[in-house]
Amino acid sequence: MAKIIPFEYLETVVEHSISNMKRIKKELTLAEEIESVDFISLAILNINLNTKEYADDFTKTLCGVLRDSDIICVKNGFIYLFLPGTNFEGVMDIISDFKEFYDGIFDYVAAAHLLSDIKNIACILPDLQKLASDKGWKV
Repeated sequence: MAKIIPFEYLETVVEHSISNMKRIKKELTLAEEIESVDFISLAILNINLNTKEYADDFTKTLCGVLRDSDIICVKNGFIYLFLPGTNFEGVMDIISDFKEFYDGIFDYVAAAHLLSDIKNIACILPDLQKLASDKGWKV
């Protein structure tokens, strides 16, 4: 079950997770790419719901389906997902499953990054927010 945290802690939690993943990779001296250690994914879901109750149900369902290591933040009708150890194909599989179950109630933007390409969260979160603003979202 994923953890739901306040949005203001998202950057700190992601930074900590990235740091731990880099440390683990270094300690294991892994040269090859292993998705559970080398990738992180971020997504923003824009929920088109009329009632807060239904939005809460959606968030709880999402939380129950995701892994313990995954993080969910809710802010202004947007759900931010942090999925460590998930490549782009993985995040798209998760989103596709939810789009199938919750037909047409949300739109999304998603990005996956190689851990070795990430200096800090400050360099990747704005890219995701730019994708959202390109869709006309006010995140």
